[in-house]
Formats: sequence, C-alpha cells, structure tokens
Amino acid sequence: MDYLREKLISYIVAGTSTVDLPRAAVALKEHFGIETLLLEGGGNINGAFLAAGLVDELSLLLVPGIDGRHHVPAVFDGLEGEDQVAVPLKLKSVERRAGDVLWLRYEVARK
Repeated sequence: MDYLREKLISYIVAGTSTVDLPRAAVALKEHFGIETLLLEGGGNINGAFLAAGLVDELSLLLVPGIDGRHHVPAVFDGLEGEDQVAVPLKLKSVERRAGDVLWLRYEVARK
C-alpha cells in the first residue's frame, strides 16, 4: 500500500483476510461516487459478486460455436453450498449482431 500512496493511487481495503465485496461496493460509492461496476472477470469473480447479491444485470454475447473442453470456467462459477439455487433472470432485450452473434440482456429477478 505504501507504493500506491507514493504514486497517489487511490485504493480501498474491504475485509481482513478475504475481500468483503458488499463492503467494497459501499466504500466505492462513499469515497468515489461509483454506483455501477462492469464485471469482465471470469466465472469465479462473477460468481463471487452474484453470491454477494451485487449483480443486477447480465449482458451476454452469445457467439455461435461449441466449446466442450474440461476445466474451462463457466460464466458464473465457484458457487458452493447446498443452499445455492439458480438465480432467476428476466429478459430485457435481444439483439442480433454481425456474425450471428446474439446480445442478450437480462435483469436479475430479485425475490
């Protein structure tokens, strides 16, 4: 953190031994006015934000092709526990793009 301070780079700390994502989101809003985040991480990052209740929209580009390789992370991965259930989504829009790509936008349906 000394390096960041030295370079005048802003940062936040949320959690002691692991990242507390809800706390980080609150800190980003309080200190920097950030209200919207774009996740472009892998399945584990996406899954962690989903499990923390921090995903409200899913924007998905569906590219025609099949990838059935083992050990390739899913869009949402790493959710553990027997109490995990599918998160319901509500379709917001569908757009056909070049190359038969579909752009799907979903809202997370809160219970």
